[in-house]
Amino acid sequence: MRGTPATLQPETPLRQINTGADCPAIVTPDVHDKRVRGMPRLLLMLTALILAAPTFGQTMDVTLQSVTEWKMVFGQVETRNRLPARARIGGTVVDLFVTEGDLVAAGARVARIEDGKLDFQIDALDARLTALESRLSTARSELARGEALMEREVITSRRLEELQTAVSVIEGEISNIQAERLIVEQQITEGAVLAPDAGIVLAVHISRGSVVTPGEAIAVIASGGVFLRLAVPERHATDLAQGDRIEIGTDRAVRDGTL
Repeated sequence: MRGTPATLQPETPLRQINTGADCPAIVTPDVHDKRVRGMPRLLLMLTALILAAPTFGQTMDVTLQSVTEWKMVFGQVETRNRLPARARIGGTVVDLFVTEGDLVAAGARVARIEDGKLDFQIDALDARLTALESRLSTARSELARGEALMEREVITSRRLEELQTAVSVIEGEISNIQAERLIVEQQITEGAVLAPDAGIVLAVHISRGSVVTPGEAIAVIASGGVFLRLAVPERHATDLAQGDRIEIGTDRAVRDGTL
């Protein structure tokens, strides 16, 4: 049979203590001996620290106070109205009187558009008026002579009526041409592009020399003041109501507003 190998235990150091007798006693050392002897010293140090700490016995007053809860939201300054200044006639932009950022009054000239065909129409109408006025002068002279002959009963009343009708027809033609000329003059006047309202020029879409059509936007005018559009999270929307007072502030100043 094989023998079971013996397990060697580490030797425990022994120490001697004097018991007062003739023979010394041998005892095994206690591993907790140092810890037990060190605990009173640790307790003494903790007690000294506690006694050395200052004690406060003052009275504190607690009061109820409202605290403002600030929420950071995104906002954008926008204009109340954005009105386009449009061309009323087609043609070429010969003058541009504003640029972005300019302040304009209601009815101020923004640009001027010219249509060369309108000038040709004016010249043609003036030539027709000159010819008709010459014919009218001749017709009136014949009518005056016919009235004189009618008094002497040289011509008939029918002939006199024909002379009067000729004068009336020429006068009617002159009135029609004058009306046509006024229409063309009005079209030339409408070549001036006017600001629809007082405000700030936000954008100018054309430049000098551009060809535009009737109704095309020349510039955009911001009018009616400005307002702050806030992007409030939906979870906070129920806490807001129309007419609430809000504060809009920067590092320099704070302004009050109404929601």
